[in-house]
Amino acid sequence: MRPYRAIFGLCTVGMLVVASTDVMMLRIVQPMLNEFGTVGTEATLYLPIAIVGVFVLRGIGSYISEYGLAWIGSRIVFDLRCEASDHLLRMPTSFYDATSAGFLLSKVTFDAQQVAAAASEAVTVSIRNTLTIAFMLAYLLYINWQLTLIAFAAFPFVALTIRQINKRLRRVTGLVQERTAALTHVLEEAIAAHRVVKVFGGEKYESDRLRAASNRLRLAMAKQSAAAALGTPINQIIVSFAVGVILWVAVRQSTDRSYGAGDFVTYVLALLNLLNQLKTLSNVTATVQRGLVAAASVFALIDEPPEVDTGTVDLGRVRGEIRFEHVTKRYDPEAPAALSDVDLVIAPGESVALVGPSGGGKTTLVNLIPHFYAPTEGRLLLDGRDLATIHLKELRRQIALVSQDIVLFNDTIAANIAYGMMAGAPREAIERAAEAANALEFIRMQPEGFDAIVGERGIRLSGGQG
Repeated sequence: MRPYRAIFGLCTVGMLVVASTDVMMLRIVQPMLNEFGTVGTEATLYLPIAIVGVFVLRGIGSYISEYGLAWIGSRIVFDLRCEASDHLLRMPTSFYDATSAGFLLSKVTFDAQQVAAAASEAVTVSIRNTLTIAFMLAYLLYINWQLTLIAFAAFPFVALTIRQINKRLRRVTGLVQERTAALTHVLEEAIAAHRVVKVFGGEKYESDRLRAASNRLRLAMAKQSAAAALGTPINQIIVSFAVGVILWVAVRQSTDRSYGAGDFVTYVLALLNLLNQLKTLSNVTATVQRGLVAAASVFALIDEPPEVDTGTVDLGRVRGEIRFEHVTKRYDPEAPAALSDVDLVIAPGESVALVGPSGGGKTTLVNLIPHFYAPTEGRLLLDGRDLATIHLKELRRQIALVSQDIVLFNDTIAANIAYGMMAGAPREAIERAAEAANALEFIRMQPEGFDAIVGERGIRLSGGQG
């Protein structure tokens, strides 16, 4: 919001004008009602002009505030998306290995849009209605301060209700965002692998996954709507007690001719307007909570540490000698080493083929060269220079990469082998297929065996295993 302070200030002035017009209308009508039947026609000549003037003023203020805040909201979501997207491009490979693409897409699209809604619609309603409430309270105190003090008694109960509902909304809103991201992930996965889905007859399987994810999101959104809808009736019931007492006292005072009919009517109108503003203000809390949770989600992504570049050396044209010196790589301190004490020299111009069983570390070895990962132990040298001392951009400028194209679903190994029309195949048939693909050994090495989750597109497996 800081870069747009001037526009926000102009919007605030517009909302201040809109809020003041309600009191202006009451002040115009009040003396007319007090002298109704006795006022001369010449005294009413200004009335149409005054009413039109108030509404013109209200229209100008409304346009400035609503358009200005909508513009600020669109700029905020643009800035957030650009910053989040740029940050994603700087994230290390290990971050993408551990994070679903669907969740990242949801943060940059859905969550950022929720922030925009809170920054425009919710802020407009919150500030404008708060200002209107302040003007109405001042007007009510001016007309009859004793009656208005009764209304103040209801405010703590209304505030407590809003606070409790906001807690519930924040929890449920987080659940909605998680399930929106999960649905995006399932849909992205099915679309990306559409050829595989068609060839293996997996349409029904994917349809069931999408329906299940959509239904989980529907249930979360129903909980969100229920929590948001609860605030208005509870607050209305609380305020109705105060209104009932106020009207009872006001009628008794009017019978004593403490003040005129115009005072009474305008007081009731101002009170009803105040209640309507409170109702609208309580309704917008759902949008505010969605925006706050979404902002926390997007900023959590932006706060993720980017890929570290410790290099200080800029390379010119390199000869291309690659040397591995006692290189060991572990992806997890508790897991077995993907590479263990590797010594290897690749001469400039030399072609090398890495041959071995699935899970043998071939992909890991290749991924160390462009420094997608750093070795746990040992070091890699390019033309005698340690890769850790070379700028990442300079290092990767020297490398061409043709990666493996893996299509695996975020499901168990067994479900990926027996996919589509083969779903439900007996375990013996699945094991025979794995053995024929030379994958049985590494599958049995997994803690969950065939029930191990492979991750999105097989990120938890090596390239050869996938």
